[in-house]
Amino acid sequence: MNSKKTILIRPADPRAPVIKKMISDLDDYQASLYPPESNHLEPVDKLVSPKYFFIAAWNGHEVLGIASFKRMPEKYVEIKRLYVPRQNRGMGLAIKLMNVLEEKAIQEGFSEARLETGIDQNEALGLYRKLGYDIIEPFGSYQKDPLSVFMSKKLL
Repeated sequence: MNSKKTILIRPADPRAPVIKKMISDLDDYQASLYPPESNHLEPVDKLVSPKYFFIAAWNGHEVLGIASFKRMPEKYVEIKRLYVPRQNRGMGLAIKLMNVLEEKAIQEGFSEARLETGIDQNEALGLYRKLGYDIIEPFGSYQKDPLSVFMSKKLL
């Protein structure tokens, strides 16, 4: 990928066809790794509710990656749908997307970010550790699952 591209991260509509396609690709990837009961995928119709903050990294009209969080009443956000397709990796996009999510959460007064990811997603696990996330017990409505890793980071 050309490193001279101008990348802009901004709020996005997950119903936009190009973004919906990326979400579908992520769903397919997750389904190839884990059984349905271990996949906790938020459908597009939920991602557009006011509970969510959804962003995309753009180069012109090309979407390079997506991410979102869900605002939880317990004063934390849950990171959802972080995805950078393989062909767009290596530019630090996932870190940039996470930084935007964390900054927005702090602006809104949230003190913690939590997430669930899978045990076979080594790149994601490495990213989250690098960003300061620690392993925790299941939170919210999640149950213990040998295929899941739960993580948290204090934001304030």
